[in-house]
Amino acid sequence: MAGIQVGNDIRQTINLFGEEDKALGQTLSVLSRPVQRKTLPQGLDQDLTQLEKEIDRLTEHVRQKTETVSRKSQELYELQYGERRQKTEEELVAEIQLLQSQVERTKEITGVSIQKYSKETDETGKNSHLEVEGGVLGNQFSVQFDVEIPEEENSVAIRNLNLLVEDGILKKLHDPLLQLSDNNALGSFFSLMEQFSRWNIYRQETFHHFTEKYPDIVSTDTDEETVLLLQNPQISDSLTLCVMWSFTIDPLCRFHPDLRLKVIVHKQLLEADQENVIKEAPQMFQKMVDLYGIERGIDAMVQLMSGG
Repeated sequence: MAGIQVGNDIRQTINLFGEEDKALGQTLSVLSRPVQRKTLPQGLDQDLTQLEKEIDRLTEHVRQKTETVSRKSQELYELQYGERRQKTEEELVAEIQLLQSQVERTKEITGVSIQKYSKETDETGKNSHLEVEGGVLGNQFSVQFDVEIPEEENSVAIRNLNLLVEDGILKKLHDPLLQLSDNNALGSFFSLMEQFSRWNIYRQETFHHFTEKYPDIVSTDTDEETVLLLQNPQISDSLTLCVMWSFTIDPLCRFHPDLRLKVIVHKQLLEADQENVIKEAPQMFQKMVDLYGIERGIDAMVQLMSGG
C-alpha cells in the first residue's frame, strides 16, 4: 500500500513565513546588525532608537512564528507517522490477537483467569479500591482490597484484603486464608490457590485412573474424597488399605502434599501375618512413593492386595 511522502513534502506544503514574512526576515537580519552611532541631532537619534525597538519587536514576532510553525510541523508528522497516528484496522486486530495470546499464555502458566475487574480511585489519585473475580484452574475466587501509594515510597501498599472462595475450599483452607487476609498477602493467596487446585486435579485424576484400571479392588471413599480404598473381595473385607492423600500447610502458608497409608485389619489376620507384610505396609508404601512416585506407590499396594 502506497505511503505518504514525508520530509521535504511537508515542509513545502507548509509555508513557514509566507513571501512577505520571508522578505521581512531578510530585512530584519540586515537591520539588526549593530549600528555605529555618531553624534546625531536629537530628533534623529530618537527616531533611530524607536526604529531599533521596532526591529526588536519584529524579530521576536518572527521567532515566535517560527517556533509555532515548527511545532505544528512536528505534530503533523507525529499524527501521520508517529505513535499518535491512527492505527489501521489490521493493526488493531493484530494487537487484540497478541493480547489474547498473552492472556492465554498467562492462564496456562499460572492457572489464573480474570473474569471481572473494577477499580475506584479517590480524588487524590493515590488511593484505590479494587475488586477482582475469576478462577484458578476452575476454582472460583473473588478478592477485594485497597491500594495506597505512600508519599515517600516507590511501591504500593495493599490494605483491607478480603478473600472469597467456594465453601468446599474455605472448609479446607480456612485458617491459612484467614492468615493471608490479615497479612494482606495477595500474591501468596494466588500461589496457595494454584498449588491447592493442581493438587486437587492431580489427586482426582490419579484416583480415577486406579478405579478404572482395578474396579474390583480399588474404590473411593463415599464420605471422604481424599481417601482411596483397596480391598480384595476374594479375601473378604477383613483387610482394607486406605491411601490417604491430604496436604499440610506450613506457617508461611506454603502447600505440601501429604500421602499416607492406613491399614484396617482384623486382629486374627494380623496375628497370622508371620512375615509382617501387613504391619510394614505403610513404611513400604512411603518408601515407594519417595523413590518412584505416587502412582508406583499406589500400584504396589494394589499388587499386594491382589496377590500379584
